[in-house]
Amino acid sequence: MKNSDTLAVTTSLCPDCLEEVPGRYEERDGGVFLTRQCPHHGSTSRQVWGSLDHWEWAAEFGPTPEYDGGDLVVDPDHACLAVVEVTESCNLSCSYCFASSGPGGVHRSIEEIEALLDTVASAGGRPIQFSGGEPTVRDDLPDLVERARGKGIDHVEVNTNGIRLATEDGYAEKLADVGVTAVYLQFDGLTSETYERIREVDLVEEKHAAIEACRAADLPVVLVPTVVPGVNGQEMGDIVRFALENRDVIRAVNFQPVAHFGRYEQNDGRFALDDATRLLAEQIETLDARDLLPAPCCSAYCQIGTAFVPRDTGPTDTADSELDRADACGCSDACTDTDSFVPLTQYIDDHLWDTLSGLVDEGDYMELLAGTAAGEEWACKTAGCCGIDVPGGMEGLFDDVVPVSFTGFMDADAADLNRLSNCCISVPTADGDLVPFCGYNMTTEDGEYALRNRNGWGGRRMVDTQRTASDSPSYQDDGTVTDGGCTVDDCGGGDD
Repeated sequence: MKNSDTLAVTTSLCPDCLEEVPGRYEERDGGVFLTRQCPHHGSTSRQVWGSLDHWEWAAEFGPTPEYDGGDLVVDPDHACLAVVEVTESCNLSCSYCFASSGPGGVHRSIEEIEALLDTVASAGGRPIQFSGGEPTVRDDLPDLVERARGKGIDHVEVNTNGIRLATEDGYAEKLADVGVTAVYLQFDGLTSETYERIREVDLVEEKHAAIEACRAADLPVVLVPTVVPGVNGQEMGDIVRFALENRDVIRAVNFQPVAHFGRYEQNDGRFALDDATRLLAEQIETLDARDLLPAPCCSAYCQIGTAFVPRDTGPTDTADSELDRADACGCSDACTDTDSFVPLTQYIDDHLWDTLSGLVDEGDYMELLAGTAAGEEWACKTAGCCGIDVPGGMEGLFDDVVPVSFTGFMDADAADLNRLSNCCISVPTADGDLVPFCGYNMTTEDGEYALRNRNGWGGRRMVDTQRTASDSPSYQDDGTVTDGGCTVDDCGGGDD
């Protein structure tokens, strides 16, 4: 018999040891809490959703997966994206870091990276993201991109803080020339204070310089803000407006509300996905919190998003009028006025979205977020299903559309094996498996990457607990990093 305040039951994980335990969702003070009982560590209860009303609304969207007790692996047909870590080294040492990386970390060998790429290729060549650490600290990153493309992997993103893009002339062109399809750019805000608090160094000029370098190289950019309560939540609306103003190069925004991974251990600072969504809606006049709809992949509680489109887009538009607007992009006042952009949900309802998204190949969804041609093709087909007349010259049309999404990563506080077993953001292993990204990065309260250690997935075993505020690095104009008097190369983070 369920308790009167129990909303649902699941298989959870104890945040102290990440062992399987029964869990139940409970309503409390208008929000939703996940409560579990571990025989060794007792009872824990953490808030996972800010509003019961919004939680119940999201539950109306599929899928609703159930954990079958098997191994935590991602079905290759279900994989949206494979995150390939190429280094533990970084030219920053941020306060918030999934990977607990910093200067002096080791690079993965070419042989190990080849094995990881083979895992992805054998899974059908799903889109990949080179990550770390900071992948651009490897001088052989362009070679790694070519190796991936040579294995039939057509979509290759680079996850970066942008420092090398900003400080090395021609580096963006070099990445574009070898086949990088998008830059996944850490972009926490538009103010110096934000970066000083989150990254411990003012990076505003470098972020803008990196975007300009990508613009010159015709290299699409996805902005990726880590959103921290009380730090940069009020900048989200400005980030969206900045993306719309620069939509010739910025193809999407993916907000990532901070979760308790790696080097972020305070349990009182977690940012529920729906709370972050409502905060953004307060900052954009044309947006309502429910304009951001659950994505088609893992669970209704993993990712939500919309696309900002010109206000005059609609089912009655003709191809000629669409093309006229695309040709005018960048010239007319209406096109440059961000208030003239509205969420796609003005033209499709919840039921239609749920129906269409259930037919989407997950890889196409990631391609859309990265602004690639494959994503544009799928979106045009979807728009046609919605009754929106899309012209043949879709490249111009999609210069005017900016997807905005939120990814709610699952940390130990929110551990739910139903969701985790259906994860579509994966990490390849040398043993040939794709494993859940959130499981790979999930840490216990003591800082152990317990699931990856227990299952032999590889990577760092513990959070870097030696870091202090005085350890924060600075970087030189040429992109090299100093940390306690040694450069990355001196500290063992040089090329393989």
